[in-house]
Amino acid sequence: MIRSRLPKLEVPGLPFHEYFFKSTRKYADNLAMLNYDTKEQFTFNDLITKAKFIGRALGSESMIKPICSDRGKPKGVQLSHRSLLAAVAGLYVQWVPPPNRFYFGCSDVYFSFLSLAHIYEHLMQTFIIYVGGRIGIYSGDVSRLLSDIQTLRPTIVSLVPRLLNKFHDHIHAQISKKNVLIRKLFAHAKEVKLKMLHDGVQRYDTVWDKLVFKKIHDQFGGRLRMLTTGGAPVIPAIMDFTRIAYGCPLMEGYGQTECAAAGTLNLPFDGSTGHVGGPAPWSQIKLVDVPEMNYFAVHDKGEVCFRGAGVMAGYFMDEELSRKTVDEEGWLHTGDIGEWQSNGALKIIDRKNALFKLAQGDFVSPEQIEAVYLNSPLLEQIFITGMTTRSFLVGVAVMNMAILRTALAGRSELAKYIHLSDGELLSETDVRQFVLKELNQTAKAKNLLSIELIKDVHLTSEEFTAENGLVTPTLKLRRHLLKQRFEKEIEKMYTEISAL
Repeated sequence: MIRSRLPKLEVPGLPFHEYFFKSTRKYADNLAMLNYDTKEQFTFNDLITKAKFIGRALGSESMIKPICSDRGKPKGVQLSHRSLLAAVAGLYVQWVPPPNRFYFGCSDVYFSFLSLAHIYEHLMQTFIIYVGGRIGIYSGDVSRLLSDIQTLRPTIVSLVPRLLNKFHDHIHAQISKKNVLIRKLFAHAKEVKLKMLHDGVQRYDTVWDKLVFKKIHDQFGGRLRMLTTGGAPVIPAIMDFTRIAYGCPLMEGYGQTECAAAGTLNLPFDGSTGHVGGPAPWSQIKLVDVPEMNYFAVHDKGEVCFRGAGVMAGYFMDEELSRKTVDEEGWLHTGDIGEWQSNGALKIIDRKNALFKLAQGDFVSPEQIEAVYLNSPLLEQIFITGMTTRSFLVGVAVMNMAILRTALAGRSELAKYIHLSDGELLSETDVRQFVLKELNQTAKAKNLLSIELIKDVHLTSEEFTAENGLVTPTLKLRRHLLKQRFEKEIEKMYTEISAL
């Protein structure tokens, strides 16, 4: 048919899609292809013959992905072609086929700003290439992220939880400056859409989307079809708000570099929170007893272990650590503590290796405690630490200065401090005590035990970043370096509390 309509055509170009092989197999003898690099011509049957050799390479090494432990020693995760392809296929199978029918194609544009050192970003870029989409790279200035997004107008964006928090606070700060009518309209629209979400309905064509949330849609380019997140827990209230206000579903996943990022995945239109979804199509998951932390698989709690095509081959030139991490049966031991939910989803509740003992013999989990404190809008980041020679915890808090100043302005006895510089403001004892009280009120409301409450806090406006060495490229706190960086401040807090 092509030849009859275009008699002078020498090389027809056929677009590739998922049904390509199925639809062209019957024309195999008459279909010719051209390799644009070598100018070699070959038939469809030649392609099938070549494909038989690809399977042999699947187990070969695709990359060595460098990661840092919280103690700073680098590790090289060896991932095969099979691992990465299994993770990509997992995303596709979880999202595209019925009943989800969340299709992707060449009209999709992905906004890339996370480092490729992050396996999460590597996976998403590979997935976008697989589905035929396009990738736009940010300008390099993190402070211009929203401006870059508005310029590119992407359909898919991957955000870490900390940015979701920042955008949430930014939006609500803007609304708080509007007149009372707009504030009430926003609150009502938010209430109605949250009720819809909790009733299992996610729609983005309601009157509230057009009347109230369209400005938020436009702030993110106006074309978003999907947001993804991972790498750390998302505060449930912020996840709910993101799902109703941005004009698209938010999907969360969980995994590690050692299993090519996506070991569990949320479904596109699952509006529930507090979990990281069910097993990815490639993965088997089991929970293993951790008796020293009182977690037992019989109670649906334990260390999360993965097995399947996505699991790494091992650590580069470290056979001992490889054997400790991936056992003889092929189970990857993550060090994360999970809990099965009634709907079959997994919830990450703790971290095995972050546990430490206080002087009175009680074990505490700083990561779990930090996740609770981060529910406070006053915080950007927090580092909780303790000593085996001390009976209480202290913290180093990175403050959201705009929200802190607003909170202080509302207190007559503290309003006098709001005109000080950031450094002067955060050094004031009254301000520090106010923040400590507010943080512990949040912690008590979330049912933290008394031994899990911080007794003092050092305030700073300097963020923990990969550039200053205080977090890994995947945004995990580097605890030993944070202890070194704030050694004097931590010792001062312990000395002051002990003197009381």
